[in-house]
Amino acid sequence: MEVDNSLQPNSGVANSGVGPRYFLTSPGKFIAMSLCTFGLYEIFWSYKNWRFVKDRDSSAIMPFWRAMFFPLWHYSLLTELNKTLKSKNLSSSAYRGLLAMYVLILGAVWRLPDPYWLVSFLTFIGFLPAVFAMRTARPAGAIQEQREYFHPSNLIAYGLGGPIFAVIALSSVGFFPSTAVVVGDDLWDRDIEYLLETGILAPDEEIAYFYSLGLWSIAEDGQFFSDSHVTSYGRDPETGETNLYYAAFSDISDINVTWAESFLDDTVVTITHTNDQWFELWLSNEGEGDRKFVDALIRNWNKRQRAD
Repeated sequence: MEVDNSLQPNSGVANSGVGPRYFLTSPGKFIAMSLCTFGLYEIFWSYKNWRFVKDRDSSAIMPFWRAMFFPLWHYSLLTELNKTLKSKNLSSSAYRGLLAMYVLILGAVWRLPDPYWLVSFLTFIGFLPAVFAMRTARPAGAIQEQREYFHPSNLIAYGLGGPIFAVIALSSVGFFPSTAVVVGDDLWDRDIEYLLETGILAPDEEIAYFYSLGLWSIAEDGQFFSDSHVTSYGRDPETGETNLYYAAFSDISDINVTWAESFLDDTVVTITHTNDQWFELWLSNEGEGDRKFVDALIRNWNKRQRAD
């Protein structure tokens, strides 16, 4: 009995050499890898399946660039896959259009403020109908490239990207202190309540910019300036007591800045009091938040100096 090798998933045999292969993976793995690689897996998946289209049609398309700009080419890819898969999941052109529009829109919302930008990580939803179609359809003239199950090499992504993604996501929803300088209006209500309850912030003060070096909570460390004062505080790891340093703008004689030289460094701002005492503010340079903080701080100080 003769067997059509082009329909055997693992045969790798077509009429001449190795036949075209579409890229099969499980939905669970696709979601996990998309999140743990911050969306890079979606580019990889798109590239592998554009390679399938190129090999299937012997066309001159460039899979790499179509994958790199996958939001613009997602509709075309779903349409090309449907030619082979002939799946009900992708049969409607209107539905494919909605999926492509979804991917395009979510790819552009990463500039939204915390925590709303996190929805940009949900682009994987626009790929899932194709992922499911590949598991259920019986394509003619194509061989699936088996990547359905978790591979040991994926542990790198899960072990490194997973924890990083979790920390970023939890920081964005206020579970951990932000890794960047934030404007006062973006502080969570519970953080403002803590500063008020501990007397670090006066009831009549409004925070302009804030940054915390704390790993778990802003109670560990913080620096900010308001409409009247510049403040730095930190918890002593041995005694558990909070050390507080502050100066009214009218009592500041000098502000000196040592800018961070790399993304691993912090910008250090030295506040000198008129009685020659001083304290420091340590600021992250992520997103140039340190420059926004310092520029606004110096403007407020100069404004107060002129008023006095």
